[in-house]
Amino acid sequence: MNFIKRHLSLIYPLVMLLFSFESAVLVQRAVEEHEKKLSQDYSIVIASKQELNAQLLSSKIRYFKEIKPIDPQIVLKSLEHTISAENLAFLKSELPLFYSMTLDIFPNQSQLKNISNTLLSIQGVEKVELFAKTHSKVYRLLLLLKKSIVFFGTLLGILSILLMVKQVEIWHLQHSKRMEIMSYLGAPSWMKNKILFKLALIDSAVSSLLVIGGVFYILNRDEFASVLESLEISNVVFSPVGDFISLLVISVCISILSALVVIIRQKDY
Repeated sequence: MNFIKRHLSLIYPLVMLLFSFESAVLVQRAVEEHEKKLSQDYSIVIASKQELNAQLLSSKIRYFKEIKPIDPQIVLKSLEHTISAENLAFLKSELPLFYSMTLDIFPNQSQLKNISNTLLSIQGVEKVELFAKTHSKVYRLLLLLKKSIVFFGTLLGILSILLMVKQVEIWHLQHSKRMEIMSYLGAPSWMKNKILFKLALIDSAVSSLLVIGGVFYILNRDEFASVLESLEISNVVFSPVGDFISLLVISVCISILSALVVIIRQKDY
């Protein structure tokens, strides 16, 4: 029982820390993938009295991707039976040139405002339609979720590291007599503290496995799986092998760092 308690006291804060990190990574991937899909369907309509070209716009718009002219005949044909031929000809002569511009990214509100101001500063551009409402509620919800997880995950991470340092200190006290004997025998520092690193490495591997297993279980539950499928991101959010390696590296680094902090704080180091 003491063996289990000894390990759980380090595994618990490690799991909290790794789960917070993995949650932030998953939400970040969901936001990025959703942005890619939105950017593919998003375009800005420009009305201009002068011709616009890709060279001009790429020099002024950082995220410019492509510009295509919009044929006004589509609109004019729908008016053929509602206005006279003379008025239709006059309207056609007064119409500006219409363009559809796409971007490499899905812009946020601040970027949209800058793009609009830049376009309106170009000579001949009369109107810019940004379709700002295309910024879906789901996208904003993902951004809010991402910021919340990063904020609370940071607080939880700091608390977890403090708990881990305390637990390694307890381990150090539990094995202090053996370390003292090894010091009398002239053992090097790394050999005296070998047990601390060994326990930290074992708990790091166990914690990483628990987090990956827990995330895999949660994402495959019906309610989460249906949400990911509706966003069309179910195949890109979670990578079990890659994420496990990342979590293992992070947990090992933090565990070893905690052990080193405890060792350095000992007077007899």
